[in-house]
Amino acid sequence: MWAANISKFSGPRYLALASAIAEAINSGELPSGAQLPPQRELAEELDLTVGTVGRAYSIVKKRNLVVGKIGQGTFVCDNQNGASASNNLPETEPGTIDLARYRNPVEGLSELLISAMTEAADNAILLPLHGYPPANGYLTHRVAGAKWIMKSGLQAQPENVIVCCGAQQALLVALAAFAKGGDEILAEELTYSGLKSISAVQNLVLQGVKIDADGIIPESLDEACESSRAKILYLQPTLHNPTTSTLPEARRHQVAEICRKHDLILIEDDTIATLMPNRPAPLATLAPERTIFITSLSKSISPALRVGYLLAPPQLVDPLVSTLHAITLANSQLVFEVASTMIMNGAVDDVISKNFIDLSRRHETAAQMLPNAQMLQNPAAFFAWLELPAHWSAHDFSQTVRAAGVSVVPADSFSVGDLPPPHAVRLALTPAPNIKALESGLDIVKQVLEAHPRPKMAVV
Repeated sequence: MWAANISKFSGPRYLALASAIAEAINSGELPSGAQLPPQRELAEELDLTVGTVGRAYSIVKKRNLVVGKIGQGTFVCDNQNGASASNNLPETEPGTIDLARYRNPVEGLSELLISAMTEAADNAILLPLHGYPPANGYLTHRVAGAKWIMKSGLQAQPENVIVCCGAQQALLVALAAFAKGGDEILAEELTYSGLKSISAVQNLVLQGVKIDADGIIPESLDEACESSRAKILYLQPTLHNPTTSTLPEARRHQVAEICRKHDLILIEDDTIATLMPNRPAPLATLAPERTIFITSLSKSISPALRVGYLLAPPQLVDPLVSTLHAITLANSQLVFEVASTMIMNGAVDDVISKNFIDLSRRHETAAQMLPNAQMLQNPAAFFAWLELPAHWSAHDFSQTVRAAGVSVVPADSFSVGDLPPPHAVRLALTPAPNIKALESGLDIVKQVLEAHPRPKMAVV
């Protein structure tokens, strides 16, 4: 009989059991076609009432995760036979340990979101829900956004805050407002893959600027400004994705002065940095008159909250709002209300604290399991940057570990320009709430790392 562990889930017991079942299906512990224990037996095993177990089974049935068969029992839906469970599960190959994408590992987060949604539902009655809202968001949501932004050390006024559906939309709006097809955009030579996607869609030309272990090199940035027509610089100065680097204070001052010298608009992406304790002040504090500051809740709280905030100097706000309006007309305000509820009642602070503790533990696990690897880490990042031995290219390594059951992101997903990507891959450390999935994935990574790639077929 499947051994359900509901002790780590908070909230009502029926919800805890439903969450445990969903997690077991998500992780593959309960594979397609597996039979769940009879309700009475599971109730005795967990010291619950049969009614409590029945409510849990009812919830996972409604989510199409399991199906009841009369006279036989309850079974995990079989994705191969056309069941609709695939609509509720990640789109990954069965059995694959996903070290490519982010998942928040905080226990009890679903229950916290449910509580916030309930409170938000009561508050939403005060909003004019059935009319189009202002493009930049209702004042209450911009107030919450300003409070969130101030966690970074920035002073934010609600009139300069724009609420977006995640940082990706905020970045799209910033580029669409101030760049047109064919324009050059400066960025670190390894940069956020979402910037590459937007640039391809908008026909923008990315120019990579050299980086080292501390981030972007100011002298290289100055040279790039001299040799290009670029008027926009995109940077991740704190907890750079994918390398985890953080720009030292001295370089921050140099970058700010270079932006002034060349009259650059600086887009500062701060989406990863919220979890970082004792973090440096954002670049926006050094060049507030030209910096568009972007942050979001997706990484630090949950991807369920696709809520981002854009802070801009007063003279740039109107073009940004007009662009957002042109792209979307208006965003749905319901998820913004949930996010605002969690920010204003302090729930986000508890999640941030728990998330940092869990990520720190995962980084320790990675360091212990890969003791001889060249790996860049920061306990506040959800990922680590694994530098590979010379005999492994990023592409070959990622293909080999995928064949062994683990997905990672090769360096070429982040590289800008014509130079060959470095021999490195990004490892996301949150494949599942439990640490065992991470340990299994890292064990496979270690085995492949210590091996050599098979020789390629000779060409005659």
